[in-house]
Amino acid sequence: PRNQQLPATAAMFAAAGKKLSSISMTVFSGQAEPDPPPPPPTAWESMVNKVDAYFELSYMQRMAGFAMTGIGGLVMMGMASMYLPMVLIGFPQKFAFTYAMSNLLLLLSSCFMVGPKKQIENMMQPSRAVAALGWLTSTIGLLYVVWRMRFFVYVVSALSVQVICLLYYVGTYLPWGNSWVTYIVKSWVSMSLKLCKGIFCFCCRSASGDSGSSLLPM
Repeated sequence: PRNQQLPATAAMFAAAGKKLSSISMTVFSGQAEPDPPPPPPTAWESMVNKVDAYFELSYMQRMAGFAMTGIGGLVMMGMASMYLPMVLIGFPQKFAFTYAMSNLLLLLSSCFMVGPKKQIENMMQPSRAVAALGWLTSTIGLLYVVWRMRFFVYVVSALSVQVICLLYYVGTYLPWGNSWVTYIVKSWVSMSLKLCKGIFCFCCRSASGDSGSSLLPM
């Protein structure tokens, strides 16, 4: 039996020696063990990679696209500032259209600068994904309202929602930005409600005064 145990013990020591020699060669040669293969990309990552590959451009093409869309966005923003007084007289359609187009063109210029993949990943971060989706949805909704409905109340309501979503999206890039945006929105809503209440009370008083004066004898 002792003679039968000797080959098994020798084989065990030989395997341990080979393993020890491989470890020592790895340590002294500086060659680390190969890393495990990366996990397969998710469906979202695959879609983002396809979009980035589809819009792959050279450096000069990206700079040209950035310049054209950036200048177009600034021009639309300037036109929106010119049409801003028309909102006060009951014609907000031109302002809303130029303002929404300036938002989309400036977003497109950022995509040309950093690339669609980087832009999408930056917007879809957990801290700003909801704000980014709200801003894009409200901007597209504003364009739809301007083109299809064109009623003053609808356009002003959609424009107000879009501006609030834009402020929240911009606030995600600033420290304590959303707290400031929440304070500004609450103050703006409070002032708007007070203004509407004052206008309503003034109209009621004017209507009651006119009806009272009409009852006086001639």
